[in-house]
Amino acid sequence: MSIEDRKSKELIEYRLDQFEISLSTNFASLNTKLDTVLNKINDSDIKQENLKIRVERIESEVSKVNVRQQETDTELVKVKISMAEKLSWSTLGGLVATALSKVVG
Repeated sequence: MSIEDRKSKELIEYRLDQFEISLSTNFASLNTKLDTVLNKINDSDIKQENLKIRVERIESEVSKVNVRQQETDTELVKVKISMAEKLSWSTLGGLVATALSKVVG
């Protein structure tokens, strides 16, 4: 093997070593970046799950409020009907009393 062949071989070996070092460094950097992205995705998934739970709780509370509102509306209608009945009876009673007082008087 001639000196030039040996130098060429050494140069190729050196370049391959440098390429291997560069690849290793780039893979390590890429691995770190991927870990960061995966952590952010995981954090985002956790936040979304927490928000989903909060939304479900709020929807449950809104549903309870709606049911209570319907019950209150029903009770209000019953009170209005009861008051209307009492007013009609008192009006009828007033008419009867007026009629009796005119008949007697």
